[in-house]
Amino acid sequence: MMVKDRLLVLLQILQEHTDDETWMTTAEILDRMAKEGQEGCIRTLRRNIVTLRNCGYDIGIRETNGGPTEYAWLGRDWSMPELRILVDAVAAAQFLSPEKSRKLIAKLSGMAGPSHADELKPRILVSENVKAKNNYMIYTVDAIRKAIDRDKKITFRYLQYDEHKKQHPKHAGTEDERYVISPYATVWNNDRYYLVGWSDRRELVVTFRIDRMQETKQLAQKRVPAPEDFDIRDYTEKVFRMYSGPEETVTLRCSLAIMDQVIDRFGEGVEVKDVEVETVKGEKTGYFTITVPVNLSTTFYSWVFTYVGQMKILGPEYVREEYTGYLKQAMDGMTEK
Repeated sequence: MMVKDRLLVLLQILQEHTDDETWMTTAEILDRMAKEGQEGCIRTLRRNIVTLRNCGYDIGIRETNGGPTEYAWLGRDWSMPELRILVDAVAAAQFLSPEKSRKLIAKLSGMAGPSHADELKPRILVSENVKAKNNYMIYTVDAIRKAIDRDKKITFRYLQYDEHKKQHPKHAGTEDERYVISPYATVWNNDRYYLVGWSDRRELVVTFRIDRMQETKQLAQKRVPAPEDFDIRDYTEKVFRMYSGPEETVTLRCSLAIMDQVIDRFGEGVEVKDVEVETVKGEKTGYFTITVPVNLSTTFYSWVFTYVGQMKILGPEYVREEYTGYLKQAMDGMTEK
């Protein structure tokens, strides 16, 4: 047992205090091991290093003429570019509280080794005002995923803001205060986590913001199976791109200047027609037409209005009229006294 303990202590010392740029001499390792209650000698240390290397651990040995032998842990599972991406993602995630983000970044930095930990500072600036105010959300996600794996329903309270900007459970004090849902999937969209599942009470697939779920618990009841025609990718495409509304195939005339935004919205597979392009002072300008399926809603019309002067609805005619009606309502609302 003592040999196993000594090997584990040695491995931990190398992992925490060495890397490709920071090496420890034999004397330094023996001194630190003694502080951990593991006395040893040079011969024992060398034998232990050989044992760990034979077990597949990537431990470097550096010997120089007239200098002490040095050792370093080189078996980092994550490269610096990979860790930087993870650190930035953790820093930017709105569903993580500032405190939880800092703790996770500290853990990720520890995986880089002592020489590189300071390099793993977030390169993304995110206002703490948009970060989650609590730490329980990641445990809610974990509870949902366990319920999905076990084919069980979940129950929770769902929070909403009042006129004082305080959060309270919806339907507080009623029999509907606790929601019962058959969870199908979690979706991460625009730096927020969502639950997609079946509501027995409403008898349809619904979506909830996970950061607003509270006291999430797994039930003994089995989940209601997803409808036969339910496709999670198709559902999220509709809900998170244009939100709910009747589906319609719409033809849009767009400026070449917003081609990037069109592809971001509909993907590279969108078919472009009736292209008219000319070069003015060395830059291309012009228009193109696309015909795409969308869900008609105020969100869709707001998206079209974002590119006023650069996007036009060509048809169907009733969609043009509905869009015009929304614009008129907006103007009438602004001019009311």
